[in-house]
Amino acid sequence: MLFSSVLFAQSADVITEILSSQQANLGQVAYLCAIQQNLVQEDASYEDAVAALVSEGLISEESDSSESVTLARASFLLSKNWEINGGVMYSLTNGSQRYTFKQFVADGVLAPTAEPSSFISGAEVLNLYSACLRRYGGYDVKTVSMEAE
Repeated sequence: MLFSSVLFAQSADVITEILSSQQANLGQVAYLCAIQQNLVQEDASYEDAVAALVSEGLISEESDSSESVTLARASFLLSKNWEINGGVMYSLTNGSQRYTFKQFVADGVLAPTAEPSSFISGAEVLNLYSACLRRYGGYDVKTVSMEAE
């Protein structure tokens, strides 16, 4: 029980750190992806999460956990967490950054006015992650129980 509380505290600290970031970095997005895909434990560092995505072939070995992330890149990385039934170009390009971004707009995950090349804040990354959870992960906040199990 204490062990799971420590992990939860670590995760809460990471989420708080991401939320307060003026500009999200690759390590933060990689952390969300690697946790979702069970590639790392919740107490992993951003560097561990980046290494996990490198080993999965999602990012290059030259990637640095501290580099800023564009909306298109964050969309691409987060898209790998779920099965997305996209359009023809999305399918033909195996969900390239460009077509993942376009698919997210088409699916209502992103606003039609969203700019793919814009750098995004930590709060925007978490909003994007939540939108993906709702759209592709079948998560509905209305069905969540706050009662102890």
